[in-house]
Amino acid sequence: MLIKKRRIPVLHMLCIGMLPSFLKKVVYRAKGYRIGKGVSLSFGSVIIGRKVEIGDHTKVGFFTIIRGRQLTLKRFVKIGSFSVIDTEKIFIDEDSRINEQVYIGGMKTPQSSFHMGKRCIIMQLSYLNPTLPIFIDDDSGIGGHCLLFTHGSWNSQLEGFPVKFAPIHLGKKVWLPWRVFIMPGVTVGDNVVVGANSMLNSDLPSNCIAAGSPAKIIKENVPTQPAKNEKDKVLKNIFDEFFNYLRYEDFTCDVQAEDNGFIATIQGKRSGAIHYVLSPLMHIKGDSGSVVIFDSATPAILQEAIESGYGMAVSINNGMRIGSNASGEELLAFFSRYGVRFSRLD
Repeated sequence: MLIKKRRIPVLHMLCIGMLPSFLKKVVYRAKGYRIGKGVSLSFGSVIIGRKVEIGDHTKVGFFTIIRGRQLTLKRFVKIGSFSVIDTEKIFIDEDSRINEQVYIGGMKTPQSSFHMGKRCIIMQLSYLNPTLPIFIDDDSGIGGHCLLFTHGSWNSQLEGFPVKFAPIHLGKKVWLPWRVFIMPGVTVGDNVVVGANSMLNSDLPSNCIAAGSPAKIIKENVPTQPAKNEKDKVLKNIFDEFFNYLRYEDFTCDVQAEDNGFIATIQGKRSGAIHYVLSPLMHIKGDSGSVVIFDSATPAILQEAIESGYGMAVSINNGMRIGSNASGEELLAFFSRYGVRFSRLD
């Protein structure tokens, strides 16, 4: 064979992977890798590439292998333990997450690449084959046991059997629940939900729900925006469930209603406060442990809240956030259970 196949990098894992995170970063920086602040590379994990950039506060789990010629992990990326990402070009944008035991790799070509947008997730035991490019746009979710293949071949094409090599493109806010199979060459539009145990062998337009094997469109023109009173009920339910969740975890939550929203004081292992404001007209100074949640606010108002002392400021309807503290991060993680995610402005 002219080309030596890349196997599990055992020597690299033994020599570098077993180092503690801070020493591993020293070695990688000496190799020319650009590594931001607050990066965590767990025991046994290795990153191998010719051009490597890792953004601030990115975390890589135990015994995970990431290998590619060009490799970019942006800020706040999380990759779980015992996962493998092995293709020519890798790009994972900020706040995206790959869970444990995910495999991204397979047959390679000069076009092999994997692109994952902001605030995306790939869940356990999924297998993605980027022989040709796989592109996943912002806010899309791939459930466990999903299979995405950009090539399909076994029997001889010279004998008339089908062989196909083609990229896969998922738009924004695509949701693949568990056990969805996507065939080569499929493009899925924005705001699409695919039923569990479905198989996609053709394109899907934006704003639809599809299911089946092969998948067929079962509903179009989704989603339907809820009326304001319905939206308010949903938001109240999320807050109520969040405070119940904190109480279950042995925190105390004192929620005081106000004309312009409410203030929740949280005490326990760590303390903080959540100030929910219906109107952005506010003159209350906060502290670094407090987060202010606006129903709707501009970036300038969020920045003003940070300058007035709040550790974190969030606008729900605009999907924006600035700053960080324990209370705010816990709340936004809880919001993500309901599919509500926020873009970082800082």
